[in-house]
Amino acid sequence: MKKFIARFILFSAIVALLIAALSANYARSAEGNFVSAIRFKHERLNSFKGPRVIFAGGSNVAYGIDSREIEDSIKLPVTNLAIHAGLGLDFMLSELKHSARRGDFIFLSPEYYLDEGRYKLDEEAADSYPEAKKYLRTLAIKDFPTFTDNIIEQLKTNKDYLFDKISKKLFGAKKETTIASITSFNEYGDVVAHLNRPAPATIKDKKAFVYKYWDGIQKINELAQYASENGIHLYFVFPTYSRNAYNINKAVIKKYQNDLVQNLKVKVINSPEDFVYDDSEYYDTVYHLRKNAREWRTQKLISIIKPYTTL
Repeated sequence: MKKFIARFILFSAIVALLIAALSANYARSAEGNFVSAIRFKHERLNSFKGPRVIFAGGSNVAYGIDSREIEDSIKLPVTNLAIHAGLGLDFMLSELKHSARRGDFIFLSPEYYLDEGRYKLDEEAADSYPEAKKYLRTLAIKDFPTFTDNIIEQLKTNKDYLFDKISKKLFGAKKETTIASITSFNEYGDVVAHLNRPAPATIKDKKAFVYKYWDGIQKINELAQYASENGIHLYFVFPTYSRNAYNINKAVIKKYQNDLVQNLKVKVINSPEDFVYDDSEYYDTVYHLRKNAREWRTQKLISIIKPYTTL
């Protein structure tokens, strides 16, 4: 029996060491490279004195506005902090709490039913911008699945990295086509690499929602309380969404809108229909606008936010 226990302990230790070795951070995922843009976004944000305009949310904002045009129109410095919905609402709200200061204007536009996101992606953002470690939620025993998900995600990243290295050795480097790169952003924090590219044949993330009361309302209300106490102007903006996806979810979105209007402690300054465009105006997902619709949204957004940014 003692021999069996000793062998079992030895075997478990070997397996644990093997998993630890294979799941070490040898490589950064494409998405990890993308979210590393957080560093230069904050460098820009921190370079301004006085009131600033901050856009926050997921990639619907990163891909979908022209910050320079907005800045020229409202005569206030603009930074697009939005990167990726996978960072999660908790991370985004904590980022805003730690970054905004008295006099700032925040326009928060999360994707529908945005959840807590992927902890691994949050960690990759923090690897690039150490200040972002403050934005990470504290994991507890109940979050053990998050820990295992992180290991699985890193294993996949390491595998992809290894296969890519071998492929380059055998067949040479392929032309880079991904948009998920730190080089896809301009100085304002907007994704611009996709603007002159042809759209794929289909767009992703077209799914039917099941109505539920969104727990993000309470989380945003906590930030609203902080903003109110510290002289920060916080507003909620509905995201852009492709017409087909919107029509599929129209009834659920209406209930979602009612919940926000009735329970959110910040002003909701637009309607879900405001930024709905034909599917042909989206690049690769139901949230990523192409060039023309990005301009239309920007112009409409300027008209919506201008009354709230008058000093």
